[in-house]
Amino acid sequence: MKLKKQLKKSIKRQVVLGKRAIRRSFKFVVFKNKYSRIVRKYAKMEAFQAIKRGFKGVQRQIAIRPRIRLFSKFTLILIVLLFLTNMGASYFKAKEPEIKVNGQQILVAKNSESQNPEETLLQASVSSKRSPFDFRMPVSDGIITQGFSSYHHADDIAASYGTPIYPLGGGKVEFAGYMTDGHGDTVVIDHGDGLKTLYAHMSQIDVGVGNVISETTKIGNIGLTGHTTGPHVHIEVFDNGVMINPSSVLPDN
Repeated sequence: MKLKKQLKKSIKRQVVLGKRAIRRSFKFVVFKNKYSRIVRKYAKMEAFQAIKRGFKGVQRQIAIRPRIRLFSKFTLILIVLLFLTNMGASYFKAKEPEIKVNGQQILVAKNSESQNPEETLLQASVSSKRSPFDFRMPVSDGIITQGFSSYHHADDIAASYGTPIYPLGGGKVEFAGYMTDGHGDTVVIDHGDGLKTLYAHMSQIDVGVGNVISETTKIGNIGLTGHTTGPHVHIEVFDNGVMINPSSVLPDN
């Protein structure tokens, strides 16, 4: 029992001594090292003297350390350049109304936004327009033998040789004659609004350039002119120069 009490007392004393040693080492590190002594020394001085000595210390470090000296010079140059740039911008800002190029004054746009912008009322009207096409076949009893595709931008409508051909809608004849590119005897009609139709491989042309026609005007007859393997009319439809599928303006049946 007595040994146990002595052991506890010894441990307690070692703990106390350890705490004292830690406090002493901390106090030495914080308060008794080189830098802490310098701080305490400057703290006891007056503010002006402390600043003066601190400035001298910085000068001494710059003088003995070439990298710090180079960095300080570079920093000083940057500060001067920024100052001069700011001064130049302020000068030219004040001189903007006087600046001229080739004798002409430069106009600088100003922010015209008001604090209370008025609302702008937009009005629009939508009007309908009748299609120039009648959505009927250009030949009676005609059959589409080849439709619109990536390599054939037209519809081929077969019928008996000599069958009359009527336009898909009224318009003005833009071309009437023979095409050497394989179309043969061809008629092109301008329907307005960028819409045009072409009728090729005719055996006979019954209209001329400049004629104003209607959907009931006979423009020619089914034939075999140009590159063709049988009597039919080759129809192309253009919308502002782009070839579109003629079936879109032909009846489903």
